[in-house]
Amino acid sequence: MKTLILGAIALLTALTFSGCGPADAKMQEQPPENGAQFKKNTGLSLTDTMKKAIALQVAEVGEEKVAPSFTVALSAAANEITGWLTAEQAALVKPGMEVELRGKAPGVVKRIEKSPYQSVGDFEVAVETSAAMETGERILATFRAPAGEAVASVPRSALLKTAEGNFVYAVNGEYYVRTPVKVGAMGDAHAEITDGLYAGDQIVTSPVMSLWLAELQVLRGGKACTCGL
Repeated sequence: MKTLILGAIALLTALTFSGCGPADAKMQEQPPENGAQFKKNTGLSLTDTMKKAIALQVAEVGEEKVAPSFTVALSAAANEITGWLTAEQAALVKPGMEVELRGKAPGVVKRIEKSPYQSVGDFEVAVETSAAMETGERILATFRAPAGEAVASVPRSALLKTAEGNFVYAVNGEYYVRTPVKVGAMGDAHAEITDGLYAGDQIVTSPVMSLWLAELQVLRGGKACTCGL
């Protein structure tokens, strides 16, 4: 974590101090010696030294059998715990499914039903367990559905979640381009990609947040000029 933070700082510093005056025109065609440059519609370019500083990792989009999973907080009452799931979550849950309970013995889904008293899309789930609990105790429960067929997928570390949606940084020659993607099933290690990438495409798997911070540095402030925009 310390390495990633230091790398992000180094990358931001490189972008902040890469000038764009007349004497720097050539810098718009290749990465400056101090590490990084961003060009609109082209992406980020980094020197080998900067890639090493931020421990940049790249991999190909592969095909994996993604086992969907999610974690929610439930409330204890007697010998069961209950809570609310979204319609998407509820679609993955079946009675009899084993549930991991943080710090306690596993439980089993007793029932799941749509509540007539909640807003559209809210489902109540009840998990039965023999674990000792106090009424009202909040417990983190993890539900895991079986994996389906192999699908185009990326490591979860490659996903960048923003207010504008989900993105990955695709490799385009010497540039790293923030690319919108549609995400399907989410597993512990991988996420299904339903649109935006193909198997074999190269993407950055780490550290995507450092690249995002560098891009924001140029697009939204902290710069003296447009730096190729």
